Amino acid sequence: MRNKTSITILPLRPWSGWLALLASLALSACASVGSSKSPEEQVRQRAAERWQALIAGEFSRAYTYITPGFRAIISPDGYRNRIGNALTWVGSEVVSVNCPEASKCLARLRLDYKLLLPGKNMDKITAHVDETWLLEDGQWWIFQDIQGR
Repeated sequence: MRNKTSITILPLRPWSGWLALLASLALSACASVGSSKSPEEQVRQRAAERWQALIAGEFSRAYTYITPGFRAIISPDGYRNRIGNALTWVGSEVVSVNCPEASKCLARLRLDYKLLLPGKNMDKITAHVDETWLLEDGQWWIFQDIQGR
């Protein structure tokens, strides 16, 4: 009689769970490396970038920092019209960022601007403004009131 050798092939199912777990752990590690900045640092960076765009007159770029809900209702042209043209921004600085909630940060900025009055050379004016930034779908967005307030 011949010896029969039997080979048992393990189904892939038990291993697929482990593979999925390992893959998700690897992806989580990569994601955490990419977002190693604190919420305060992330908001500080995005607020500074947004104001750099506004100062440069790049309103369509500044518009991309606003919450998706606002952008779903107000067009880039509508946003530009809300800003007006009575002043020009000449500088900005993020003074502080405080995150009282996991999905909400408050940024305080110093803004330098000049009023645009025909025939007058106005001095620079400095003011402080507070901005609310909200975390949505893993990204920080500046909150803008739809009503324009």
